[in-house]
Amino acid sequence: MKNLVLCLLLVAVQFTALAQSATLSNAVAQLKSESQSAADEQTKSLASELGTKTSALSKSLEGNPAAQKQLESAVSAVLGQNGPAAINALQSLTTAKLTPEQTRLSKDVYNVGSAYVVKKNFASLEGSQNEVNQVVAALRKGSATEALPPLKTLGQQATLTQPQKDLVASLTDRYAPGLKKASEGLKSLPGLKK
Repeated sequence: MKNLVLCLLLVAVQFTALAQSATLSNAVAQLKSESQSAADEQTKSLASELGTKTSALSKSLEGNPAAQKQLESAVSAVLGQNGPAAINALQSLTTAKLTPEQTRLSKDVYNVGSAYVVKKNFASLEGSQNEVNQVVAALRKGSATEALPPLKTLGQQATLTQPQKDLVASLTDRYAPGLKKASEGLKSLPGLKK
């Protein structure tokens, strides 16, 4: 009886791993499809690179179902067009219990995934493509300090939708924690109100 329970448990774990693998395979296929059909070269490149890096990370996480599930959740959020949730899910993956190589791969997925999310969410923002391209390039290479000035400029656009505002706020808070509170605190000082 004990052996039967163990066998059933192993089958359930393997089934869950296969289901997660299938979901990730579908997500990677969706990214590869976008890399072939996207209108601009930067989106094509980001989708292709994100698909490749996601596949590599997924393969390295085969023995870690919890991290594999986090990766699945992160990629689903990226493809689901929920910017802040995607950024949070990608970030939480980089802090999971991983090997040094998996940590490096997860940071690569985070950097490219963040750039992809920004590009997808701001591709149609007229008059700000220079700033969008600067943010995308900075995020892609993992340079938060380079991303902040153009993010600030994007955040000041009057035509941003609420999801775009939320994404800018999420990225700004992630890269410059306390910046929002500090600027609010400075405004309350005499002579600095604007």
